[in-house]
Formats: sequence, C-alpha cells, structure tokens
Amino acid sequence: MAKEGKLKVLEPRNLKRLIVVGDLHGDYAAFNSLLNLANPSRDCILFLGDYADRGLNGMEVIEGIDSLLKKYSANVVALKGNHESYTESGIPTFSPCDLMYEVREKGKDWDAYFEKELKPFIGKLYLAAVLPDEILFVHGGVSRKIRSLRDLEKPSREIEIDVLWSDPFEGYGERPNWRGAGVEFGRDVSEEVCKKLGVKKIIRSHQPRKAMFGPFEEHEGRVITISSTSVYGGKPFVLLIDPKKPSELSTHFL
Repeated sequence: MAKEGKLKVLEPRNLKRLIVVGDLHGDYAAFNSLLNLANPSRDCILFLGDYADRGLNGMEVIEGIDSLLKKYSANVVALKGNHESYTESGIPTFSPCDLMYEVREKGKDWDAYFEKELKPFIGKLYLAAVLPDEILFVHGGVSRKIRSLRDLEKPSREIEIDVLWSDPFEGYGERPNWRGAGVEFGRDVSEEVCKKLGVKKIIRSHQPRKAMFGPFEEHEGRVITISSTSVYGGKPFVLLIDPKKPSELSTHFL
C-alpha cells in the first residue's frame, strides 16, 4: 500500500460507517470479534496503533491487520503507535518489547521476522488521520509544536514523538510526560491544536486503563480515549461513526 506523507485524510462518504479501533496489544480474540462486526468492503476501519506486546498474540494481530491492508487498502487504515517504533535494525525504542520474546517462542528468528514481516508492515502505517472539519485521530496525543496539518503530513522527529507518546491531563499548558517522551497536554493545548487543524475532537488510544469500560472523555469532551484490548482487565470496544453524522459516536463492545 503506497502512501504519500504520514497523514491520512479520510473520505468515507460512500461508506456505511467508520469503525475506530484502539490498542489491541496482542488481543487476537478482540481482533476476531472486530472481523465479525466489520465489513471492510463497505466499512472504513481505522486502527490507532499498539498491535503487539502485553498480550500473547501480537504476531497474529499484526498478520491479520496486514492482510486487511493488502486486501482492502482503500477502506482500511492503520496508524503507528509507540509500540511500532523501532530503529532501522529492529531495536525497539520502548521497553519492554514482548513481541521479541513472542517471535522467538514461536520458533522464528527476530532479525529475519523484523526485516521480512514487521518492518514492511510498519512502513504501511500512518502517523495520524483526519476526518476533515471533524476529528483528528492519533495514537497518543498532540502538542503546541503542531500548527497545521502539514506538520502531521511531513512531521519532524519531535512532532512524531509527541504524537506517539503524549497524554492529556486536566490542567493547562504542557508539562514533561512521566513516560520520558512526548508531553502531557492541557485543555488549552487541545483546544488550540483543534482550532489550527480545523477539527472539533481528538480521538486517541495509548492509555487502555483509562478506557477499560468505555470511552473516556476529557477537555470538555474534546479528547476521547478508547481501548480495544482486554489485556489490562477491561472490556474491549470500538467506536462507530456515521460519516454523515460524525458528531454522533456510538460504542460497540467486542
């Protein structure tokens, strides 16, 4: 799936609905439940990143999403999460990386798996997606470094780190993130970025524990966190969006 830039502009006008999937983290049962719900020939499916680690079946989840990308490239979009961040030689930029152990336990060589399967998959991932005039979709969050959609289409390394790692907090301004990367951004920052990008909401994942039993809203409902994994003990779900009424979001538990 060839792509230009790291921002995907969604145009689901002729599609039945947009299905937004949060972190899966190797939860293959949740992924299979999604396949029972979605029809990729009619639905637009958007994955928000973090496909492996924590759960037992990261390889199967990645393979399943990669298959969807190959077969339904027009309707399936996958974003990069911080757990899809590796050096060119396959060294993770996060810790722990359970996928490395999973690959070896399932009888494969990590270096060969990374070069032949994981690296090509990561090359198909976008950093962000936007439903024009309505919603910005990211894995982690935003920062004041983002001044236009161009900053997401051709991001600096600093902006990419902020998008992958940042988290909202119920205060104002920006402060260092406890994760050691990205920022914690306040309600004024999300409002400012939304205005500059011409959107009303930010939908993200990255904090499954915050959304264990349904969408978690912050910043006067402007920032919504979702989770599609059960590996933290919560109930996985996806968001359903009618492209004709994008302000009306509904939740479907997997």
